[in-house]
Amino acid sequence: MLPSIDLRLKNMVKAVQDVIAPAIREDEKLAQEQARLLVGQIAMLRYQWKDAVRYEAGSFRLIRGLAETLVAQVDESQAQVLQQALDATDGVDELDIDALNAAICALGNAIDTVILGDDGQKPLSAEARAAIIAYGEKDALRSRVWFQGNGIDPDREA
Repeated sequence: MLPSIDLRLKNMVKAVQDVIAPAIREDEKLAQEQARLLVGQIAMLRYQWKDAVRYEAGSFRLIRGLAETLVAQVDESQAQVLQQALDATDGVDELDIDALNAAICALGNAIDTVILGDDGQKPLSAEARAAIIAYGEKDALRSRVWFQGNGIDPDREA
């Protein structure tokens, strides 16, 4: 029987803390720091792994919603870029984290193209700017909740 993912992650932390980190010479400050960072990242993984697909699915739906909103608020050539990304990501399997990540990147790249424009000279409408800001607010809140375990949220009261 294979140990659970939680147990394997816990054992990784134990190996780094009890065996690897103590074996690092005192003058190897960078290696010591990297060992501490590794322990912290594994701890975050232990906290997040069970919800990772749900989080990415939510990220996908959020960015897809922004792309759908922007289609009606930008010029025709920009709308085409967005619509191509929307068509390419339609029907993505929300249980496949790799497919979700690819879809998020495709939509994000299309939105970046619209925001930045080919030459950075196409101004966005007030409605498009408002939609992008609203998306950013929702995404920032989701990210704050998702990464709350790192303990370095500058906006959280001590």
